[in-house]
Amino acid sequence: MKSAGRPPRAAVVGGGASGLAAAKCLLDEGIEPVVFERGAHLGGIWNVDEAAPDGGGPAYRSLHTNTSRAVSGFSDFPLPGNLPDFPGQADMLRYLHDYTDHFRLRGHICLGTQVESARPLGDGRWSVRWSRGETSGIDSFDAVLVCTGLHHQPLIPPFPGVERFAGRLLHSRGYVEPSPFAGRRVVVVGAGSSGAEIATELSRSAASVALSTRGGVWFIPRCIGAHPADHRLNRLGNRVPLGLRMRVFHRLVLQEYHRLGLRAESLDALLPPAPFDIERSRFTPGAEVLVEAAAGRISIKPETARIEEHSVVFRDGTALAADDIIAATGYRLEFPFLPEALTGLTRGDTGLYRYVFPPDTPGLAFIGLCIPVGPALPIAELQARWVASVLAGQTTLPTSERMRREIAARVERRTRRGVPALRVQLLDYLDQIAGELGVRPRLARHPELARPLLLGPPSAAQYRLDGPGRWPLAADVLRGVLRPAPDAPLSGAPELERRL
Repeated sequence: MKSAGRPPRAAVVGGGASGLAAAKCLLDEGIEPVVFERGAHLGGIWNVDEAAPDGGGPAYRSLHTNTSRAVSGFSDFPLPGNLPDFPGQADMLRYLHDYTDHFRLRGHICLGTQVESARPLGDGRWSVRWSRGETSGIDSFDAVLVCTGLHHQPLIPPFPGVERFAGRLLHSRGYVEPSPFAGRRVVVVGAGSSGAEIATELSRSAASVALSTRGGVWFIPRCIGAHPADHRLNRLGNRVPLGLRMRVFHRLVLQEYHRLGLRAESLDALLPPAPFDIERSRFTPGAEVLVEAAAGRISIKPETARIEEHSVVFRDGTALAADDIIAATGYRLEFPFLPEALTGLTRGDTGLYRYVFPPDTPGLAFIGLCIPVGPALPIAELQARWVASVLAGQTTLPTSERMRREIAARVERRTRRGVPALRVQLLDYLDQIAGELGVRPRLARHPELARPLLLGPPSAAQYRLDGPGRWPLAADVLRGVLRPAPDAPLSGAPELERRL
């Protein structure tokens, strides 16, 4: 990275979890971050702004993490043990604020500041034009890190007949809490985590709730037996052939369904047919929607075919009366501040080397632009460590040609197997990036950690045991002995500072 006798600087677009991790990792490498966050608050998707008509973002009051506390935090700042297994929106927002304060990031964050454009100058540097209210400016940087994530521009498909609908149509981003839907007939379109959670919450107060799903989906219990299901994404299990792993996990899921009172005959009627394949099928966390459906409080319907004035018609020809339609149909990937020539980089998964680097655009990187089967924060953080290491000259990228070849091979494999674009398997992907950095955990160096490394939940702290960025408390986190004092802030920052 060129610095011309001054400290190198990088523009970070987005002040959510990915942007905060990027800022921290850049500082670790001696690079000054400037974080541009267009909203009034940091925290990204975990914000709920009661004054905004859509809540200010994708979060709603009852939102909880899809992944458990033990695996969802950053590698050197674990989520504290006094949180529930699946922390809520307020817990996660406070955690991100504590992370910001612990690593002294606030002075590098520009709130209420929109990036209007980011353009390469041709000499390895970038020009960034920004605005803040009536104020605007242009600054130059050595790099641009795009950390706006996957939940930016709501996408509502062009449902046939939607213009005739007499009721309310909104994206799930506009859902805050259930009271506006009390006593109304609601159709939720989309069986991802937001759609399933919203449908479940509404089933307790709405007159009727239907959940429309485009394809086969498995609703995975958050816990299997006494432990969160994602604790089974451990290293020992990852060494088992995928087919055998899926058969064992399938049996465990069916056993948990049975414990919840869901019988095989009811499941056949409730679940659209889908292979139990973690690579190709949708696995939506939370079996509560099936419990509500089995009790008759939610109707699980196939894909929405068209919309009438007062009803929704589904692909099987059935129809349901509807006062409201909530489209939990995802988001568009848009980066309007980048040059038009770069806007196709992230279409599908065809443009980025290991979902991070465009091969032919030095100084540009994307953080958090993949869909992990597991927690998002550890992946964003390790990506940020990799980017910072590359910018600092500690790690070298392959040639552009080699990066393009690997991208093409990945797309070919994904297409052949029918794997959704941007989906990555947690440990496989983390280990791939960790290998670039030289921070993959080596059991031979830590025999005393054999049990937590092989059988424990896949905590990000394992990538702080060795190599660049080694953290003295990583082993304690893996053993589960690092906990905040009862009266400490949720992050346990004073305990971390005391022990360091």
